[in-house]
Amino acid sequence: MMVFDDIAKRKIRFQTRRGLLELDLIFGRFMEKEFEHLSDQELSEFSEILEFQDQELLALINGHSATDKKHLILMLEKIRQA
Repeated sequence: MMVFDDIAKRKIRFQTRRGLLELDLIFGRFMEKEFEHLSDQELSEFSEILEFQDQELLALINGHSATDKKHLILMLEKIRQA
């Protein structure tokens, strides 16, 4: 498992800046409330979530679509709740 240092965390912060205002708002709240409390495993899952395209990502977060990557479900729920 990858260990996330300050540089890796800054990269993740930058990746949360998206092309959709809705995602920027969702991730803004999530970053404020949860980001500093995430474990390395959760940061790994969050990084994987950020690899989705904006429209697909918004649909996943809003619950309009599902992913076959079951290990991401808890992190998606954490993002929704933030």
